[in-house]
Amino acid sequence: MTAPSGGQPDAGSGRAGASSGRARHRQGEALIRRGIPYADPAGTLSLLPGAAIGEWLADVREAFTGRLLDAGAGNQPYRRWYEPLADQVVAVDATPAPGLAALCLADHLPFAAESFDTVLSTQVWEHVEDPGAAAREAWRVLRPGGRLVVTVPFLYPTHEAPYDFGRFTSFGLESVLCRAGFEVERMDAEGGPLLLGSHLMVLALSQALDALGRLLHLPRPVTGSALVRPLFTMPQHIAIASRFRWRGTRRGFSRGAGRVTLGYFAVAHKPQPVTAGESAAGSASDRRADRPG
Repeated sequence: MTAPSGGQPDAGSGRAGASSGRARHRQGEALIRRGIPYADPAGTLSLLPGAAIGEWLADVREAFTGRLLDAGAGNQPYRRWYEPLADQVVAVDATPAPGLAALCLADHLPFAAESFDTVLSTQVWEHVEDPGAAAREAWRVLRPGGRLVVTVPFLYPTHEAPYDFGRFTSFGLESVLCRAGFEVERMDAEGGPLLLGSHLMVLALSQALDALGRLLHLPRPVTGSALVRPLFTMPQHIAIASRFRWRGTRRGFSRGAGRVTLGYFAVAHKPQPVTAGESAAGSASDRRADRPG
């Protein structure tokens, strides 16, 4: 991918390149169908979590405006989807990859305050030792009224070890956002018990087959076979297509999804500052309301 235009770090802020030796899992570029970014089966056997994230992103597409920062972008799998929605895109990550403007974690952003309209962090904050710092950095670089779009895991296996530091309940995520100064606009669950069970089953079966292959001294992982992969991906494709026809991109906490779920998604905004005139008007209104009738 080409480097994002105008994406150079602003001088005198943040700590670029602090974690450039860190290894991260690389998700391939998303495949866009019906305007929704879906995980590429060439890059993963587990398509259902990516479908849930992609459908939710499409549902909140109005949050992607102006100058957009993808904080923890990896290989920028969603770039082809969100780039037409924004005026300018800047991407950063802890590990070198084509098209990154800087090497940094989401908790140390090398950009000036109030320099972005949108910040996106998908499945990143669990890899930051202090997610509160990541939230505060997002708040700092956002302009007043700007939005943070964030997804985090809850009931999800350890990944990218040893840089996997935590999980979030919906209450924990809301607390982190509010303590950073954000106002939460919406909070949604990443599916419910059925999606969670399906994902864990795919992981268990794939790991068991690859372990068997190692015992048999096969030259390549069993799940990498062109004959085996469709056995995993085709049922998931059918489930994704069927669910979309039934539900569209509708989200929420129904049917147990609020407590038994792979993760949570949130959109939050940085409040506009209250002017002196608005503050005085509000105080006068409060005094009038307090007067006895």
